[in-house]
Amino acid sequence: MGHDRVGTADAVVIGAGFCGLYMTKRLTELGLTVRAFDAGQDVGGVWNWNRYPGARTDSPQHTYRFTFAEDLLAEWEYSEKFPPQPEVLAYLRHVADAYDLRRHYTFGVHIDSAVFDEATGTWTVTTDQGEQVRATYLVTGMGLVSEPIRPSIDGLEAFGGQVLYTTSWPHSSPDLAGKRVAIIGTGSSGIQLLPQVAGIAAQVTVFQRTPNYVVPTGNRPVNDEDREEMRARYDDVRRRVRRHPAGFPFEQQTGRLAVETPEAEREKIFEEMWNRGGFSFLYESFDDLVTNLEANDLACDFLRRKIASIVKDPETARILTPTYPYGAKRPPTGDGYYEAFNLPTVSVVDIRANPITNITPAGIRTTEGDHEFDVIVFATGFDASTGSFTRMDIRGRDGRTLNAHWESGPGTYLGLAVHGFPNLFMVAGPQSPFANLPPGAEQEGSWIADCISHMRAEGIRFMEPAATAEKEWTQHVNDVAEQSLMIHGEKVNSWFTGANIEGKPRAFNVYFGGAHVYGDKLDAEAAAGYPGFLRYQNLTEVAE
Repeated sequence: MGHDRVGTADAVVIGAGFCGLYMTKRLTELGLTVRAFDAGQDVGGVWNWNRYPGARTDSPQHTYRFTFAEDLLAEWEYSEKFPPQPEVLAYLRHVADAYDLRRHYTFGVHIDSAVFDEATGTWTVTTDQGEQVRATYLVTGMGLVSEPIRPSIDGLEAFGGQVLYTTSWPHSSPDLAGKRVAIIGTGSSGIQLLPQVAGIAAQVTVFQRTPNYVVPTGNRPVNDEDREEMRARYDDVRRRVRRHPAGFPFEQQTGRLAVETPEAEREKIFEEMWNRGGFSFLYESFDDLVTNLEANDLACDFLRRKIASIVKDPETARILTPTYPYGAKRPPTGDGYYEAFNLPTVSVVDIRANPITNITPAGIRTTEGDHEFDVIVFATGFDASTGSFTRMDIRGRDGRTLNAHWESGPGTYLGLAVHGFPNLFMVAGPQSPFANLPPGAEQEGSWIADCISHMRAEGIRFMEPAATAEKEWTQHVNDVAEQSLMIHGEKVNSWFTGANIEGKPRAFNVYFGGAHVYGDKLDAEAAAGYPGFLRYQNLTEVAE
């Protein structure tokens, strides 16, 4: 596309992962002209960037996909229960091919600004290549994690070795065999990466700020029984996913409470779920792990004993053992993580006790001393939820910026729209549920498409949430979080609260009331005719 060209479309979609692809498909099916953009060179979203060794989903294969077409369900098969990055990327490319979605996309560009033009009543979207597009609707499909964190540490530019980021891993993976490697960060990426690097590097040192509870994945090859469930019983899978708080194919309740279960039986169930792996430990053990601190303490005690039994060196085990409630941080899964620390070539540095002061030409300096490395890997994750929005200059009515509107933390209605920003819709936006993404992308994307269809059918030019609706939803998000164990998230630098980023407002960025409850609220809002929204034909009609 040429520089300084101004184009028009009915809708602009940002993102080419699950959220963006689904929105592009739905909006074009409504007959809208769509211009879609993504910073990657092809579709795939975060799976285009997270190519580090060991990267895989922790959602089961039969739910980490779209469900809108039976033939798409039938024709695509993942090879493992928890698909690895190359297969998820291949799946998204398959979807793009099947529905001819690439023709709507411009790849390799960032959106610098999206400004609501009150004179024309349209959004003007400007890319970093100078192209501008004016559109009636602006739809973001950037997901929860799309804006990488690039830590600023003194001396980094002078480091004489190689610097890598899990969030933008080279397409041609570097050879780490025989290298001295530092891994900074112990979230999901660092946990998946370590076992892969530990087996080949000469030395690996993990720099940890906050330890994590790591439950095994339970990964295995997909078998015939899995395929049968996919093809013959998917209606039941859909039902379970729709009614589950995290959008997983588990039954909503087990009927068991940890605090009421005898110790021997409770221990047996914990052991069974640990061996089953994945999120079974959190969601299939007992119904009170995420709501009752006493029950959570029982689970934490089991997990801490597991760490002590796996990690042979007591001091290393101590450093790796969390003291906060299980689930207060995003709970990762991984295989071989704790076992890697039993290798003589793997060690851990507690950077709470011994902070990193700077990077030297030869490696990393902490308050304790110097460490020499050939490679430094930043597994520091993303400025989650709001980061992909706040890096852009988004301006709504009266020139108000989204950054100013979110100065104290995000404010939305249903995680879908923002007061003062007409015809802006978000899939997996701030204050939407933390849950399995593909079902959420379909649920929220369908709601947005139906809302836009309603607007067009009724001749409604503009819709945005009422200020009171946004305020009430934000209060509800906070109330739910404060009644749950997630209130501990700030203390453990969780991205749930923005506490993983220095200077970011502390606020609850995701909805913890459950994806099933959230889905019911979306359905009720649409069925009632969108009572939480202002509908108007002219900007002069808007009442604050």
